[in-house]
Amino acid sequence: TSDSLFVEHLPDPVNTYDSEFGGRYGPDSLLYLSSLRGDLDRDGVVQDTAEYHVAIFRSREQAGGWAEAEALPDPVNGSGNNANVAWSLDGRFLYFTHCPPGGTCHIVASERTGDGYGPPQELEGLGTAHSTQPMVARLGKEELLFFASTRSGGPGGMDLWVGKLKGTDVQFARPLEGPLNTPGNESCPFYDSPTQTLFFSSDFHAGLGGYDIFTSHHGPLGFESPVNPGAPINGPANDLYPAFDARTGTGLLTSNRVGSLAKKGETCCNDLYRWQLKQEEVAAVVEKPVVDTATVSYRRLTSLREKLPLRLYFHNDEPGPRSWDTTTAQDYAQTYRAYTALLPDYRAAFGENNAGRGAIEAFFRDRVDHGFAQLNDFIALLHQALDEGQKVELVVRGFASPLAKSDYNRNLSLRRIQSMINYLARVESGALKPYLDGSAANGGRLTVVKAPFGEDRSAAGVSDVLEDLQNSVYSVAAASERRIEIEQVLVTDAGVVEADAQAVDLGVLAPGQERTVPFTLRNTGDRPVTLLGTESECGCTTAELGDTTIPPGGSLTVDVHFNGRVPAGRFTRSVTVRTDSEPGSITFTIFGTMTE
Repeated sequence: TSDSLFVEHLPDPVNTYDSEFGGRYGPDSLLYLSSLRGDLDRDGVVQDTAEYHVAIFRSREQAGGWAEAEALPDPVNGSGNNANVAWSLDGRFLYFTHCPPGGTCHIVASERTGDGYGPPQELEGLGTAHSTQPMVARLGKEELLFFASTRSGGPGGMDLWVGKLKGTDVQFARPLEGPLNTPGNESCPFYDSPTQTLFFSSDFHAGLGGYDIFTSHHGPLGFESPVNPGAPINGPANDLYPAFDARTGTGLLTSNRVGSLAKKGETCCNDLYRWQLKQEEVAAVVEKPVVDTATVSYRRLTSLREKLPLRLYFHNDEPGPRSWDTTTAQDYAQTYRAYTALLPDYRAAFGENNAGRGAIEAFFRDRVDHGFAQLNDFIALLHQALDEGQKVELVVRGFASPLAKSDYNRNLSLRRIQSMINYLARVESGALKPYLDGSAANGGRLTVVKAPFGEDRSAAGVSDVLEDLQNSVYSVAAASERRIEIEQVLVTDAGVVEADAQAVDLGVLAPGQERTVPFTLRNTGDRPVTLLGTESECGCTTAELGDTTIPPGGSLTVDVHFNGRVPAGRFTRSVTVRTDSEPGSITFTIFGTMTE
């Protein structure tokens, strides 16, 4: 807020009458920036020429001001435009955006050498889509690459993406889940690990004009709803490229706000701005909030269940074609990559049928690719739950297209489920394996229950004629059947809570007539049940909890109070009680008729 920080316009020679953007402090404490440098004509106006190029510069703050910004030498600033620097956590690699002449912008890496940086290398795993604005940070135990991209898979426009980073290899690239990406444009990600805060810019979330800077805290359930810090960080002009160091309370941003150096007009060109939290605010920023672990565990399991059913797809008769085995050595990542490599064959099966080709391309994008990305997000949450010592059971069901007998399809479904189990055992360098084999020191356990079935549950209309390949193998209908689904997430060591009744008819009531209804909860398990809180759909109906712990074999009364303030006619109101047991929540409902 304006009373806790101040913003300064960095002076010449950092800012010029050209455009400067994307400032970040490097591992060497120098200020790195990108600049579109051009020449001024005799009237002092920036010349619009085809010779403009964006290059990466650096400058040192010194007594009395700043040193002249110098461009990084070749091969970093080679042909085309180069901008947006970031560094690997060990300082070995410099990442930046390279836009070749007439080509698509993509992220490259230059390895540090004795006297600078080596030739740029393209990152594996990002494909050929437009990718830019890299940011490297540690999230939990992983080194992640945050970046912005217009690739398909997000809500639209430019979206924020993330992937696991290993040198020049990016794995499991996916759009950030949660409330951050929109149909508009989100860009310029910067993640501050000490405060677990993502900074980014958006032209869609509610702001003060143009692009605004937003923050989102990364909590136990992922990124939370974005917050606009308001003025003086944001204003009516564009505010972009946020960066922040929680240890010093110093931040950077890029803006074309009034006050930027410009010869073409007050808001023509971007400049760098630095902002500083007042000293008394710095400690508050890095202070970690107190977390209610029981509530966090409940919400994490709720987030896992919200992803269900999680569907994973397979090519025909894979893995292990023409086999009666019920197990396989392949993991789902292998079958997924082999499947997506067959997309050209699927397209070709439809010949000149553009509608069919478009439908199968959409299937691979929206279901196959999306399913694998969802699986990796699911695993991240699952890993956290297991690290807490929870005992989790996944119920997985198999489906198959009707090209073989039902008993064959049941075995095929078992192999497909096993491929997912193999992936769980191998992902994140085997981090989940101790939970699968029961050897985890914290007592956490992961169990997968296989519930396969074959053709007898396949959708009607899918061809079972082998010679009809277009409809039996390559059609969207057939491809949709070849899947497994994670259907349920259960906590096997949780308490068990039941309600004597969950709905009560209040009959006919007069306006303002209050009623209190007691509902009884019973613990039918062998461990205590804790009530975590209540949620109501309106202020007219509330619940009061006395004790919040139910011992094994015990019971507890929840008083639901209705204040009689509803419109005339039939009404239904409900209150939900959250628990740390199974089920995770129980809803009590009251209904009746309100007179005129």
